[in-house]
Amino acid sequence: MAMLNMLRLHGGSAVSRVAQRVQFADDLEALWYLRQDVMTALSDLDGEGAARLQMKQINSMFRGRLPDAMGPRAHRRIAS
Repeated sequence: MAMLNMLRLHGGSAVSRVAQRVQFADDLEALWYLRQDVMTALSDLDGEGAARLQMKQINSMFRGRLPDAMGPRAHRRIAS
């Protein structure tokens, strides 16, 4: 519901398509994978910084509800 609320603040066909996919997502895992689409739609409208802040709230809602392997990954630099 939180993803839909963020998207409903905006209009346009691209946002509507993402909102429809979120609305009809079957489970939590499907919503997890739709985060990137929501992020992209919000970035196009509000800028990347604002979208990241909004998605931070969304990401926290998944904490503890998905298998550990599906959580955000820490990016590591490979030293040569």
